[in-house]
Amino acid sequence: MKNEGLPIIISAPSGTGKTTTCKVLIKRLPNLKIATSHTTRKIREGEVEGVDYFFVSKETFETKKHNNEFLEWAQVHTEFYGTSLESIAKHQQKGFDILLELDVQGVASLRKMDFKGVFILILPPSIEEMANRLRKRGTEPEESIQRRLKTGKQEIKSYQTYDYVITNNEVEETVESILAIVRAEKSRVSRYIPTSDDIKELLG
Repeated sequence: MKNEGLPIIISAPSGTGKTTTCKVLIKRLPNLKIATSHTTRKIREGEVEGVDYFFVSKETFETKKHNNEFLEWAQVHTEFYGTSLESIAKHQQKGFDILLELDVQGVASLRKMDFKGVFILILPPSIEEMANRLRKRGTEPEESIQRRLKTGKQEIKSYQTYDYVITNNEVEETVESILAIVRAEKSRVSRYIPTSDDIKELLG
């Protein structure tokens, strides 16, 4: 008998360092697979199709949504993001843990359907630092940055939707906190599988 993989859901406002944190986390957890999301936004420099996202047209996204192919989907600013059921099931059934990078809307959808997983919100040290990180990217005009900051403030207010909240002062420290959470979650009584027949018999 083998436990199904543990879904690890991570959210963060733009400029918090979620992408960097997740890349380090993947290196530290060899059993961790990514549930690659579909998005209608344009690919950014350095991103890889099928690794960072599946980049699709809005027409293709609408078709997939109509066919109920997404576990959850959300509109963020002017673009759409969705997590496919197939990408989760194929990994989870093999015992792999699954990393889902979702926004607050996506998390709210999963909570409504009582989706089982560990929900983690990563926050910036301050709003000022979040703004600084967005500007350092150099990829968006100030108007877009202000829109992201406004959205980020609303996302922060949704912190009670999550199981854990971590302030991302430094990436390695944040990753260590996530690893500690994952170890604790895997030790829950509900996830315990006896290592021998005699223990299994004692536990009924």
